[in-house]
Amino acid sequence: MTVQEIGTFTTNTVKDSQVPLEFPCAGLWAQGQLRAIKLLSVKKQGLLRADYDALVDDFSTRAARIAAAYARFYLELEPGCNPELKGRIYWMGLAAFASKQVMCGLDFIKSAPTIFSNPALTTPGVALSIPKNSLGKGNFWLFQDIYVWHWFYANYPDSFDACSVDRNVSTYPDVARMALNELPWAEETLPVINNFGVTEFITKGFAAIAATEKELKASRRRMHQMNSLVAIADHEQRKILQPLIYEEVIFRGVLDVQEKMEFVPWLPKRLAAFSTACDVEDERLKVQMTEGHLYDENDRMKFIGNIAKKYHGLMETKADYMEQEIFSIAMWANNA
Repeated sequence: MTVQEIGTFTTNTVKDSQVPLEFPCAGLWAQGQLRAIKLLSVKKQGLLRADYDALVDDFSTRAARIAAAYARFYLELEPGCNPELKGRIYWMGLAAFASKQVMCGLDFIKSAPTIFSNPALTTPGVALSIPKNSLGKGNFWLFQDIYVWHWFYANYPDSFDACSVDRNVSTYPDVARMALNELPWAEETLPVINNFGVTEFITKGFAAIAATEKELKASRRRMHQMNSLVAIADHEQRKILQPLIYEEVIFRGVLDVQEKMEFVPWLPKRLAAFSTACDVEDERLKVQMTEGHLYDENDRMKFIGNIAKKYHGLMETKADYMEQEIFSIAMWANNA
C-alpha cells in the first residue's frame, strides 16, 4: 500500500494571501492516521511511477518501529509534544517495552526454522505462521488505534474531547480511508475494534493525562500517571487485543503449547523485561507470568497489573536507567 496526502485545498487567486481553514474532526483524525502509517513505511523506488511509501514488510521490524514511536511519545519527541511535560504520556513508556517483547517473539519465530527439526514446524504457512500473524496483527492494529489517540491529544488538545466521539474510519476523507483499508487485515479488523471508536477507558485515560499535566504535587502526579496507564491498558487489552487476537481458537492453542513448554530454556516466556534485551537475569527488572492463561482476559489483566506496578516502581527508583532504556528504544525509529 502507499501513503498519500489527505487532499488538496483551493483558497483564492490572491498571491501570498492567508485564508484560515477549519479542519473537521474527521480530517484531523485522518491526518494522525496517515502519520501512524508513515511511521511504519519506507520509501520505495517506482519503475513506472514516482517513488512511493510502502509498509515495512518484516513484522519484527514493524514491532521495533512501533516500540520506537511509543518511546518517542513518552520522551515528548513526537510532533506536537512538549518536552517540559515529559512523563504525562505514561502508558507509552511501558508500551515501548511491550512492543519490544513482541519484536522478540517475532524474532524467535523467524529463527525457529533453524531450531526445530520437526518438518511440520518448519513448513511455511503451518505452525509458525499462526503466532506470527496473530502477534503481527495485534501489535500493528493496536498501534493504528492508540498512536492516533495520543497524536491528536498532543496536537489538538483543545479539540480532543469534542472530536473524540467523532473518531470513526467511515467518516475519514476518501484518500485516507482508502489508504487505511489497504492495510493488512483491515477488512477483518476494523469492525472488530469498532472502527477506532472512543471507549470509556480512552475518556478516563486522557482525563488522567490532563490531570497529570496540571498537578504540581509529586505524589498526586504519580497517582494520575498510574491512573492514565491503567485506563489505557484496559482499553488496549480489553477493547482491542482481546477481541482481535485472543479470542482466536487456533492462537489460543499455540499459547497453551507455549505455556506448557516454558521450562525449555531457549523458548520465549510470558514476561516483560524492562530492558532493550529480550530477557534479563536481574529479577528486579522483569515480571513473568506463572499462573493462568495469557488469552484469558482476567488472567492477563492480573499479569499486566503486576507489570504496571513494577514499571511504576522502577520509574521512581531507577528513573535514569529506565529513561535511558526508553531512549535507546526510541533510536529504532528508522529500522529497516
